[in-house]
Amino acid sequence: MDVRMWFSICFIPYHMQDAATVREKVLFANAISIMEVDVDTKDVAVLIGHGDSHGVLSLDYDSQNKYVYFPRYNAMDIVRFPYPSPSRTLEHVVNTSANPVGVAVDSSNDHVYWVTPYYYSDSNKVSRCKSDGTNVVVFTSLNQYTFMIRLDLTNSWMYLGYYTTGISKSRFDLTDISMIKNFTYGGFSHVSSMDIDLSEQRLYWMTYYDGIQSVNVDGSNVTTIISINSQTALGVIGNYIYYTGNNNQLLMTRKSQGSTPTVLYNDTSYIRGIYGFYLTGM
Repeated sequence: MDVRMWFSICFIPYHMQDAATVREKVLFANAISIMEVDVDTKDVAVLIGHGDSHGVLSLDYDSQNKYVYFPRYNAMDIVRFPYPSPSRTLEHVVNTSANPVGVAVDSSNDHVYWVTPYYYSDSNKVSRCKSDGTNVVVFTSLNQYTFMIRLDLTNSWMYLGYYTTGISKSRFDLTDISMIKNFTYGGFSHVSSMDIDLSEQRLYWMTYYDGIQSVNVDGSNVTTIISINSQTALGVIGNYIYYTGNNNQLLMTRKSQGSTPTVLYNDTSYIRGIYGFYLTGM
């Protein structure tokens, strides 16, 4: 079977109580662990082993209960761990019927969503459960190429990324669904990662040949941010885009066109799922 990888980045800022006590952190998954890097100092620490031989392709955060969620591809499940916390252990949430790749958390309604790869016959499905793994519900999306999911919790919109066809917008139960961006790529120009900037109401994605692009959530104003030959992971927070290059580099660049990227960290293995946030009280 031809297995291709796609990756995600999700950045969720905490309320900044005192700028002097705020540190920007980025969490990411390498071949064996969930890691943490301090953007200012570039200090790197191991948080917890993820226990999946294939790796972790996405992360999301329950901001109310302070849990990081991620799907384990080979283990075929969704797990979580408390963060930030001095005591971290993996907690099993739910088993999945196929290898999960994308995850998203609706803290207000105590829901966890996930999607499966494009090469499964039921890959047009979006699944949902409670945070304790109960009440599993399955919805049907527009086509069989889902690879990523993002939620706008404030406005109750779900965004699904389709590996080679585009991005759809719908309600959380997949009603009122429509395509807001259609892709015309072929070969290696598939879209492998997607994130949403909630403050600017723009979606960002990356392709191998066309680099990092963005669009308004209504489908208008498509912009190319940077042209790079990469198809790994990206995410946005504030004025910056964070993404992986050469599979094992974590980089950052401004969202404005023509900015020069900065390398934050070089890993000895691949970097996949990534999550960033502002940590207060340090």
